[in-house]
Amino acid sequence: MRRILAAVMCSALLCACAPDNAGDHHTDRPVDLSSLDIQMAASLTPFDSCQPFLRHVKANALDMVGPWGLEGEFYPEMLESSGVLRAGSEIAVDSADSSPEVAHSSTNIQEVGVDEPDIVKTDGKRIVAIVDGELRVVDATGDRLRPMGQLRFEDFWPQDMFLSGDNVVVFGQMHNSPVVARSAINPSAGWTPITTLISVDIGQRKPRITRQLHLDGSYVSSRLVDNAARIVLQSRPTGLEWSHPKGTGLRAERRAEEQNRKMIRESTIDNWIPWFVLENGRGRLVGEGTLTPCDRIYHPPSNSGLRMLNIVTIDLGGEIAPSKIAATSVLADGQTVYSSQKNMYVATTEWFDQRQGDMWETEPTQRPPLTTRIHKFDISDPTHTRYRNSGQVIGTVLNQYSMSEHDGYFRVATTDHKWWSPDGPENSESHLTILQETDEGLTRVGHVGNIGKGERIYAVRFLGDLATVVTFRQTDPLYTIDLSQPKRPRVLGELKILGYSAYLHPLDDSLLLGVGQDALDTGRTLGTQVSLFDISDLSQPKRIDQWQLAGASSEIEFNARAFLHWRPENLFVLPVVTHRVEDAATEPFVGAIALELKDKTLRERGRVSHLKSVPKVRCDKWFEDNEDDTQTERQHCWVDFDWRGNIQRSLVIGQNIHSLSSLGIMTSDIRTLEPVSFLAF
Repeated sequence: MRRILAAVMCSALLCACAPDNAGDHHTDRPVDLSSLDIQMAASLTPFDSCQPFLRHVKANALDMVGPWGLEGEFYPEMLESSGVLRAGSEIAVDSADSSPEVAHSSTNIQEVGVDEPDIVKTDGKRIVAIVDGELRVVDATGDRLRPMGQLRFEDFWPQDMFLSGDNVVVFGQMHNSPVVARSAINPSAGWTPITTLISVDIGQRKPRITRQLHLDGSYVSSRLVDNAARIVLQSRPTGLEWSHPKGTGLRAERRAEEQNRKMIRESTIDNWIPWFVLENGRGRLVGEGTLTPCDRIYHPPSNSGLRMLNIVTIDLGGEIAPSKIAATSVLADGQTVYSSQKNMYVATTEWFDQRQGDMWETEPTQRPPLTTRIHKFDISDPTHTRYRNSGQVIGTVLNQYSMSEHDGYFRVATTDHKWWSPDGPENSESHLTILQETDEGLTRVGHVGNIGKGERIYAVRFLGDLATVVTFRQTDPLYTIDLSQPKRPRVLGELKILGYSAYLHPLDDSLLLGVGQDALDTGRTLGTQVSLFDISDLSQPKRIDQWQLAGASSEIEFNARAFLHWRPENLFVLPVVTHRVEDAATEPFVGAIALELKDKTLRERGRVSHLKSVPKVRCDKWFEDNEDDTQTERQHCWVDFDWRGNIQRSLVIGQNIHSLSSLGIMTSDIRTLEPVSFLAF
């Protein structure tokens, strides 16, 4: 039953099916907070030393262990970096940046001064990109791009990176354990992920690896403030080689469970706290040890499981050394990361606690709603991270843009999917909750509910004292919510249109851009849609223009780092791919499209494609038999193209737009989008 439950949970997260819209909405919907029976999560407690920590985790493990090991510890992990729950969306309000030498764009970030990792970075002089497992460094100072060097990593999947001066730090997962790690992977111990940070010096003639830091755990996300990087990891116990029943029957299961209980009682601190291994550029050991001191590990009063949320602080301004690796950990899960310059918040979905009974044997009306637990960390000190407080809200967050910190308040938008209720998502609704730090934890002080009844959140953007929220099932209501009085937030306006926006990008105080999908009134999507909203009157938001590309989709819908806004020219660049075609006469497009804003109107400035030939449309036809002995002709068409030409990112340096794909980097004139040159990989 537990395995079935895990599959149901994963299916519910992955299906992304949106509920019905039901009835009219009121413009002001404050809810009696006492009617929402949500347990508040008080501040967690640190351990005094390693002995209390070891007693705590052993007691928890003995409470959870069975004949197959720690039951419930190996469900699929829903992490921000996996892209599930559209959780990989990390964007910027203002992607424009400038240097004394040349104006250039930068990674889109959610909060000013908080850099976020991506697959391409530039300082205006160089372009650094992760392409097909390689790190490529390109000179962008001349008339044409020139390769400076490349690194192909061995046994390592690079995911994203930071660029700080001449130092590039690449985050990823190892194929195999590092040679110097404390123990080799044993199949009976279960697979445990290892996150690796590779520091690369690009200031010399060729890029050179200077440090490799291996950490127990899955990489969730990271942030960079000045040169202080915070890496968020989710770890689990390691080195425990579980016994399994040999044969069938109760005797075999009882023997296996007793052996597992004995192993827990004999376990050491190294089995429960993540380990780090630091190597130099040649793979030789520099230092290793437990990642977090016991007195910097926090825990709730009850059994919260054995997974550990770890915030690792590293200074990227100098060479990584064991003494400069600082970590703070919480016995909890972590999935979605939001950060301001001073505080970091990590949110995780609280599933049904199986130790409290079988959910499927509980009456649907008695099943507790899904909630989100939020942990707050102080990151104002560049040398270490300090745990502050915790709180809990009803529903689940969509991504990092569902969270925001402003004037001492934390705001979070969530959807209560009603997955366990008899009518399911037809009764779903969304909430916006405002929390404030008190002695009792992150305490709820304001709340708005009943947003998008029968729908779920598809996009959120906080703009100071304003929140804009998009929900969807068949239509796309855009809500404007006044947060100027944190204890009395209220919905001011609502706009219903077809389709939805999956990413909202503020242009100024009165204009908002939405990127998503056009749709029929049945909810069936039709293709990429860019909407321009006028929110100057918050009580009556309007869509004043839109651009569409039939049958297309954009990476921005699930990973908004692919979005480029070049403010000096009011230019937006979107990667798009035509996936759905009706017949062989359709003209598909694969590449990037540049839109410009003039006089509150969206215009297409030009298109960029890396494909050497036009994508081909291929169709299969067949006949289906009908009940009246007749036949109906059916046809399915698809687009055939070289997937390596799929543009992933675009950036601006000077008067050129550089677009990146697995085939190479194309340089185009920013005024006409005409190609200037192409650097092939």
